[in-house]
Amino acid sequence: MTEFLILLLLAGLAAGVWFLRHHRTHAKTPERDSTPYATHTQVRGVEAQSHLTGAAFGQLLKAAHGNRQRVEQWIVNEQRHDPMLRRDAAIERLARRLERQARETA
Repeated sequence: MTEFLILLLLAGLAAGVWFLRHHRTHAKTPERDSTPYATHTQVRGVEAQSHLTGAAFGQLLKAAHGNRQRVEQWIVNEQRHDPMLRRDAAIERLARRLERQARETA
């Protein structure tokens, strides 16, 4: 019986020591909300991406029914056919082709 009491006392003592150490380490760590995250990104305004704005890109987006991934596939495909073509030039060329096809079908 005494062996059981000694083991119980040692287990209680170990639990008490663990609880005190665990409580102290958590008390020393600062709260996550007190430290601002990425402050350099929070002071600048959002810049408009020039390659996503413009009438030509808007026409392509309208033709793709708002599917940006499809528009990107069209642009990449156009650049594959002509590797020296810049992105904005490819967008313009696709928009002109779209207008020409719309005139032919109308």
